Amino acid sequence: MRANNEHRKLALKDFQDQDIKAVLERPAFCQKKHHENKELELFCKDCKVVICSTCAVTLHEGHGKMPLQEATDGRKTQINSMIRSLKDKVLEKQKEVEQFDQRSIAFQSKLAEVKSQVQSFVDQIIAIIEARKQDVFDEIDNQAKKSLESLSQKKDKVENQVKLIKSAIEETETLLKRSFNTEILGFSETYYSILQEQSTQENRDIEYIPRFSFTKSEKLINLLSMSEGIGNVEFVFSETKAQQSGTRGKESCKVIAGDKGANVCDSPLEAQVQTRRFRSVLSFGQKGESVGMVNSPRGVAVNDHDEIAVTEFCNHRVSVFSSDGTHLKSFGRIGDNNGEFRFPTGISFDSHGNIVVADSWNHRVQIFDRNGNFLSKFGEKIVRVHRLFYPEGLSINGNGDIVVSDEGNKLIKIFSSSGEYLRKFGGAGSLVSPYHCIQHGQYFIVSDAGDHSIKMFDLKGKFISKFGKQGNKDGEFNEPRYLSVNKELLLMVCDSYNHRVQVFELSGKIVTKFGSEGSERGKFKLPVSTASLSDGRIVVCETNNNRIQVFDGI
Repeated sequence: MRANNEHRKLALKDFQDQDIKAVLERPAFCQKKHHENKELELFCKDCKVVICSTCAVTLHEGHGKMPLQEATDGRKTQINSMIRSLKDKVLEKQKEVEQFDQRSIAFQSKLAEVKSQVQSFVDQIIAIIEARKQDVFDEIDNQAKKSLESLSQKKDKVENQVKLIKSAIEETETLLKRSFNTEILGFSETYYSILQEQSTQENRDIEYIPRFSFTKSEKLINLLSMSEGIGNVEFVFSETKAQQSGTRGKESCKVIAGDKGANVCDSPLEAQVQTRRFRSVLSFGQKGESVGMVNSPRGVAVNDHDEIAVTEFCNHRVSVFSSDGTHLKSFGRIGDNNGEFRFPTGISFDSHGNIVVADSWNHRVQIFDRNGNFLSKFGEKIVRVHRLFYPEGLSINGNGDIVVSDEGNKLIKIFSSSGEYLRKFGGAGSLVSPYHCIQHGQYFIVSDAGDHSIKMFDLKGKFISKFGKQGNKDGEFNEPRYLSVNKELLLMVCDSYNHRVQVFELSGKIVTKFGSEGSERGKFKLPVSTASLSDGRIVVCETNNNRIQVFDGI
């Protein structure tokens, strides 16, 4: 072609690596007319163009100029800097994408958690309505029983009257057949008066049975059908990141009883502390129904042999493990017969090694021997004051009495070791949703999940003080669940929906916290209960991770 007739040409088959280098390093020539043989050697800083030496003294005279290589090196530096900046931006955006993924996962988890709370609330409403229905049925049955008993008594009375009349008739007929005329004429006035009395008696009205009818509660119907629904879901949009607690660098405390330090919230319990930390040293359990697996573990207890007993809420059974996590035995299945469960919750060992279990949805407490054999039960379908309604946590005090959190009735009820009702305290206005109660010394300590606080009462059930409120800061709670006092007299509180365990002095002053939301070792998803092994290690039962973790103090 005429346009490249004078160009150097080479067949493609003969093109080698050195030819590529020659092409890349070939000199560039000026495109100005009459400058075609001049190489481009300079860069005009004013015009921002590459020029030859002839252009420099003609078209660009007086302009700032610099060697082409120098200008190229400077531009390369700028481009490399821009590339590095863009790469940093890409990394930043990738991290932002990862954060969106993490937030999406956390958001979906929170959605599931909120739905679970709604379902739990609805189940509780249904359970309350079912219980109220049973109360109506009981009232109907009691009145019906009285009426039927009265009917039976009246029936017996009429039947006796029939017998008397029949007897009088028979005796009279006998006299008529066997007596002489003179005897008939001298018929006893007594018999005559009996016959006359029976013949003149009026029929009795048997319409004495009360008429039954049911008047529905319009107030309840209006309440349930009002526009507000069963509750509200709050959506909070915030640009700040949620704070999470962790175990690293956190300190716990050792308590020395008898110190007269300042009390928190007028608490009567006193203590002083020394620093200490916690770390996860063992984790066992996974979701399932097979032996050794757990499904929504709820309550945990430890006996004198360091055996760990766990209630499996959704497997409707109790499983027992050694302190190293080895499965030892399981007992129970779904049902309402002796030895069967419907969503068991609280658990404890008594002084004889017997296992005491809150059989929540059967509204009772069952007692088993150390091998899991059924011994006795109490709390279901008895006198109202004794009756339990969705019992949750339980504990054994120094006298061997069984302290039950009767959550559905908003009460704490105390029974003897044989199940005899002793006393109660709490109720509406005092407790909102009592989850667990333990006795320490002369005081009862109650976790009120509905009030997001820990409350203290004396042995007579008189309110003393409380600490905590709803929140996620230190000393605040989001539905605190089970309590325990460890070997060093520190109060361990499962702050369930904050996914952590908070540790307090018995005065109510926070000492430390450990755990944060997650599935890794040392983290929690809905921790519910704690217990202490003989060596001081802390056993934590977490429901949503379907596992048990053991923590060591260092």
